[in-house]
Amino acid sequence: MDIRSIGLLFYLTGSAPTVSKALENLARYSRTTNEALVVEISRQRDEVILEIRHLHDSGEPHRQFFELLALWFIHTLQKETNRDFTLLRVTFTHGRNADLREVHRLLRCPVDFAQGVDSWVLPERVMDLPIMSADSRLLKILTAHADDLLAERDSVTALQSTVANQLASLLPSGESRAAVVARQLGMSQRSLTRHLAEEGTTFGEILERLRQRLAARYLSDDRMSVQQTAWLLGYSEVGAFNHAYKRWTGTAPRRTRKPAPAPR
Repeated sequence: MDIRSIGLLFYLTGSAPTVSKALENLARYSRTTNEALVVEISRQRDEVILEIRHLHDSGEPHRQFFELLALWFIHTLQKETNRDFTLLRVTFTHGRNADLREVHRLLRCPVDFAQGVDSWVLPERVMDLPIMSADSRLLKILTAHADDLLAERDSVTALQSTVANQLASLLPSGESRAAVVARQLGMSQRSLTRHLAEEGTTFGEILERLRQRLAARYLSDDRMSVQQTAWLLGYSEVGAFNHAYKRWTGTAPRRTRKPAPAPR
């Protein structure tokens, strides 16, 4: 999992009604963006503890990633609630002997290194704070998509699931190319192509299945226009999306929409 691959998690948390629900989404759907991390929530007295457990230690990149992730987490919560609060404490499994003052300055709370778990501890009182950007319609769409991703993990390999997760965050930017995904996964495009071929599929097939599934999800919402759907799926022109959708379903996307109620 890298910072760009948590885009789905960002929107899931940012569309939730409260901090409590946002953290529940973070814990439940973190599995959609990584194979190696597990987020768990527990409560003790007036504290809420998020533990981030990882399957292996990757050295320096691990240290940089988890420190950046902790900073992203608190800044995101502050922005989404429009409140300037701090964590009660942060723990890291890796050690650090230098720049401790800078870490404390950035995180603004006690920080302990070389601990048994990476964790962020919040005061219970912030759980009911409302998320300012809450969007129930977007949350419904994203939750359904995330549930599909969780279900898909049981029917496809880890690599195919990871590629689809990367693509889901890249589609709106129009960067849904095999070279981009391969680079984010730390491998060459040729290596990615070879591994997918060994599993009986191709990058193009994964992209096609993802777009088809998301198109059905987006178009089921009457307030989501065909133009918006085309953009979210990474098509530069609506005509290209219309052509693809007709190939998938035999009909144009506009014909799948419910007719608007007649004016009274």
